[in-house]
Amino acid sequence: MNRRQFLKNSAVTTAGAVLTRPLDFSVSLKQEVLSGKKLLNAYYLRAHMYTMVPRQVREDMKWMADRGTNIVSISVLEQDFNAAGENINIIINEAAKAGMKVFAIPGRWGGIVAGGPKVPSLFTMQNQQTWIKKADGKYVDSTVSGRISSLFHQDTFDFICSSLEQLIKQWSVSGIIWDEPKTILQDFSPEALAVYGPSPSLEQCVDQNVQFYSRVNAKIKSINPQIVTNLFIYAQFEELVVNKMSAIENLDYYGCDGRPWRKEDGGTTEGNNKYLLGPGERFLEAAHKSGKKSLWVSENHNLKDKDVVLMDRRMPEVFTKPIDQLIYFYYPRNLETPDYVMNTLASHLMKF
Repeated sequence: MNRRQFLKNSAVTTAGAVLTRPLDFSVSLKQEVLSGKKLLNAYYLRAHMYTMVPRQVREDMKWMADRGTNIVSISVLEQDFNAAGENINIIINEAAKAGMKVFAIPGRWGGIVAGGPKVPSLFTMQNQQTWIKKADGKYVDSTVSGRISSLFHQDTFDFICSSLEQLIKQWSVSGIIWDEPKTILQDFSPEALAVYGPSPSLEQCVDQNVQFYSRVNAKIKSINPQIVTNLFIYAQFEELVVNKMSAIENLDYYGCDGRPWRKEDGGTTEGNNKYLLGPGERFLEAAHKSGKKSLWVSENHNLKDKDVVLMDRRMPEVFTKPIDQLIYFYYPRNLETPDYVMNTLASHLMKF
């Protein structure tokens, strides 16, 4: 039975119940993935908030599950290990009750990845020896989260690995998402120069990203082989980056994020050529060619009402593409009319 028929039958036989694409909790998510099951994943970026109302979390989970969602993804900050443990457990427990599992997004760890909210990394602030430098000797700065630690520095690798181990042991998560790595750039830190000489090329620094994420993914699998690993980058990256990053080892899903329409449609975008249709399609091919599952993040945040019209028009076309995991944002930031955005999106999600 296909998913659409299952949902139709469920609507008849279990009126009023949660209509989720059920996960079989008697087997691991990894086994579900290997069987070819598609994943619909909701970015639920509120784990950092100190106000956590269980009733509201339950309502959120029901909304997601009713639209066919089977994964809920939360951002975990470095600070959360000591300051938000119970909040994260509330989300994990409520997700499980709704038939969904939880992925963790390392949020701004070492400044090397994205994840909400936009804050500097404590580790990076306290470890100046790890900071990436530009060719002129000045430090690289992110406009939203400050300094970035170098993947060439052993301290960065050790910090990420120890944090992963703590995360996986502290919370019952089923996956890890590397969200928009910020280190796909030339790195002139002393450690990079020691490896590649006085002028490391972009290609050499991309190779370092591939090595780094292959190693940290291996660490994840050594802690728990059932953890599903995911990584995505900007849709507009050049071909060299797209293909090289697809070679990361111990990675289950690879893909990109971008607006769910075409460049010629216009609309608000957060990056030149950052569109799923067109530029993003290269990632689907690269993922499958490298033996991985494909991943698209449909960016429905920071939308004006005129952009919702574009999303509504193009979503059916998005769903015709060979996507193995689709991520959407649940009531994200900067929406002109939040309910309009989410109600429009909801009308499409059940068709994935």
